[in-house]
Amino acid sequence: MEKCPVCRAVVGDQTRCRRCRTDLSVLLQMEDQAAELRHKAMEAFQRQAFSEMFDHAKRAASLISTPESRRLLAGAAVLVKRYETACRFF
Repeated sequence: MEKCPVCRAVVGDQTRCRRCRTDLSVLLQMEDQAAELRHKAMEAFQRQAFSEMFDHAKRAASLISTPESRRLLAGAAVLVKRYETACRFF
């Protein structure tokens, strides 16, 4: 996380915002979990386990919606023939 979602101060990987003192630990945990799920999705892709890839990508995008997670979900949706979902996230 680059900026505090409350006051927009630069925070880096601090668990508490230096300006407004907001606890950011839960958001940082969500970012870590989403990154791990994206990694699992890519591992599933390498094994050609596309349904598993879709599940991991969907969970990652639901935690933290970034352009990277949305593209991964769109690609996984194409591979499992869920074209409406792919169009929504591409």
